[in-house]
Amino acid sequence: MPQVRIIAKNFMDMVAALPAMKLDILYENPFICEAILRSLPPLAKKYVTQMLFSEGSITAKLLEEWVLPDGSTKHRVSIDRLVQLRIFTESVERKKEKSYRLNPTFQANLQKRITTG
Repeated sequence: MPQVRIIAKNFMDMVAALPAMKLDILYENPFICEAILRSLPPLAKKYVTQMLFSEGSITAKLLEEWVLPDGSTKHRVSIDRLVQLRIFTESVERKKEKSYRLNPTFQANLQKRITTG
């Protein structure tokens, strides 16, 4: 879980402060999923769009390879934001490697929104 406590100053902070159950209800609406995707930082958008049609999880090490060396701060901010919004679910694999996967409800509804319009 991210170590930063968020004080709601804008739409994304307000959404991140919602309880997990309310976020899951929000993610059942494809339009909300699209609005949240549009409000994400650019690097977070990149991660979501690259993982959108992928079924498995992606290791943290692989995600770091998608970023230039000078983008490590933006990478951490993007990952923290995605975890706070429960768009990414974090897990530890048997090799003690951290991995991320898209929230299945968010993923299905965003796919639906993108493919059917």
